[in-house]
Amino acid sequence: MERDKILGKIIGNRKLLFPVSFLFISIVIAGLLRATKMEAPANPISERVWTVDTASVVIQNIQPTIDLLGEIVAGREVRLRALTSGAVESVGPNFKNGGTVRAGETLLQIDPFFRDKDLLWEEARLRESAARLDELLVKLDLEKLLLIEEKTQHELSQADLGRYNELGSDVVSARTLDQARLSASQAKEYVLLRQQRISVLETQIRQQKAVGERLQISVERAARVLSDAKLRAPFGGYLADISANKGMQLNAGDPVARLIDGERLEARIFLSNEQFARSFGVESVSKTATIKWNIGGELSVFEALVDRLASEVDPTLGGVHIYAQLGPQVANTSLRPGVLVEVRVPDRIYHQVARLPEAVLHGREIVYVIENGRLSERKVEMLGRDGDWVLLKGDLSNGDTLATTRFTEIGPGVAVRTLP
Repeated sequence: MERDKILGKIIGNRKLLFPVSFLFISIVIAGLLRATKMEAPANPISERVWTVDTASVVIQNIQPTIDLLGEIVAGREVRLRALTSGAVESVGPNFKNGGTVRAGETLLQIDPFFRDKDLLWEEARLRESAARLDELLVKLDLEKLLLIEEKTQHELSQADLGRYNELGSDVVSARTLDQARLSASQAKEYVLLRQQRISVLETQIRQQKAVGERLQISVERAARVLSDAKLRAPFGGYLADISANKGMQLNAGDPVARLIDGERLEARIFLSNEQFARSFGVESVSKTATIKWNIGGELSVFEALVDRLASEVDPTLGGVHIYAQLGPQVANTSLRPGVLVEVRVPDRIYHQVARLPEAVLHGREIVYVIENGRLSERKVEMLGRDGDWVLLKGDLSNGDTLATTRFTEIGPGVAVRTLP
């Protein structure tokens, strides 16, 4: 029994010895490794160099453009109305919505029957008046011829009376002398009566001429009324809002259609107060503009002239409407009122400014110039824009290189390098 106990202790000590030996050997090896370890040199702290895009400064006078939206409107249009009453007898082939008409083209014809007869009646009265005038003129000519004869008779009777008076009463009897005096008196009376008739005829002729003038006016008025039965286009263009047709009864003043002058289209453009001040200011509103119309992927470009402001300015809009007149060549295109177009208007001229990408600007007045591989802060003033570009003026010189890359650590003295 005692032998077994001793044998058991020996076996138990062997089990404990193995892990203790393993731990001891591990400690020895770790110590050897630490003792023979090579010391690595410490890494020095290095400055970071940022890679940036750049833009060069060019100081010059720049006139940018302002891109706006506009609406095509009619520069001249008229609402056509019936000039007289009656039934519409016929309409022109182009009298329809969207129809193109020429100046003077007949749009519709109102039944002219009664107006035609009125004109014939007035013309007949005028011819009657002219015939009466001719009659009076003939009478006047005849009266003037008779006056000449009667003046001759009066001169002869006066001559006879003078001879009788020279012969005296010893040769000529008192009866003969009295007859000569009576003949001379009657001849003078005939002359006076003939002159009176001539005066009356001349007055009647003047009256008849006045009657003829009055009847001529009546004829012209009747002709005008007859002409008004035909509604004609006052100028060439496009028809819209047709409200009459053949057989319709119209009264004078009834609306018939709206005529738009195809050669006088305009673009109505809205500018904010800031844009208007930049582009026009207190200068005369007269500038060229470019109109772009994109339809179905096809771009049409027209030149226009900004020639006026809207007659009234609505203060609630915060801006101003201007009008740009297109040339007469638009009449041969499909451009119509109501189309939305792009408009490019010249801005004012900015003197001695730099045109740079907006990315160079930090805040509203700071840019960074690259000098000897480091950033240097400069102060500038933004005077305007040209699309995505800014127009800057300030502490800049021709040839300066500005950083356009933005990063959080940007600031004065930061080391940078530029992309090749």
